[in-house]
Amino acid sequence: MFLRLLRSPNKILSVVRGVGGVPPSALNQTPQRRHACHMASRRLRWKVNFLKALSSLRQRYCLWRLRRLLGVAFDEGGFQVGTRQAAATMIEAVRRADWPCIRSCCTERGSTDIYGLSRDPNPYGTLVRFQSEHLRHALPMRVVRRGIDGRSYVLVDMLFVGLRNLLDFPSVEEQEEMRQQIQSVLSESDAHELVEPVGCRLVVAELVLTFCKELDCKGVREYPMEPDSINNQDNPDAGWLVDAYKMHRFKLVSFSPATFNIRVIEFLKPV
Repeated sequence: MFLRLLRSPNKILSVVRGVGGVPPSALNQTPQRRHACHMASRRLRWKVNFLKALSSLRQRYCLWRLRRLLGVAFDEGGFQVGTRQAAATMIEAVRRADWPCIRSCCTERGSTDIYGLSRDPNPYGTLVRFQSEHLRHALPMRVVRRGIDGRSYVLVDMLFVGLRNLLDFPSVEEQEEMRQQIQSVLSESDAHELVEPVGCRLVVAELVLTFCKELDCKGVREYPMEPDSINNQDNPDAGWLVDAYKMHRFKLVSFSPATFNIRVIEFLKPV
């Protein structure tokens, strides 16, 4: 029997590889499966890189269009800083339903809608506590020029991605308040049986704010993008104003230090 084994090269290879009596056809399929996995991985990387390039081109086009509409005095860095701070101000104003702040920061047609949004009983809004440093991305998505009531305006849709650790609040009272609010949100969802509220660490939200600026008949009515210009109550028409506020996505990221399990809970249409 040992001589038969020596006369069969396929059986010798099977013994060396530790697969026993696996037929040669199964061995021949292993490189094919490996090649298929490699091709799938390459397609996924190509798709991700393509989406990144497409997003970068869209951002460059939006900034180019803003520069075209607002002139050479348009400051891209100042615009990014100003809109980021304005978004943080609006997030806090919506959470607190602060009508004076909303009225001073928004257009006339947008202030009523945003204030009505802030008055809706929504548990998700209480968890969105982002300051400017928590807004990781501020990306222009769309730039249009529109005529409203005989006047010309430029409207910019900005996407903000906020990320905050719920344990980075300075006081223990605020941390306990956030835990209670998480418990309230989870109790109304289908995930309360799967996730412990004490294990939730991160809040992730995607918000889209539409900023509006008036153009005069000769071209551009230039205003500096001051961080506090959006809250200037003496001249509310100066600078950029918020025309729309919308939350697209809201997620809770749960992490268990005991089991090292990570679970992402996405709430559909929180606002």
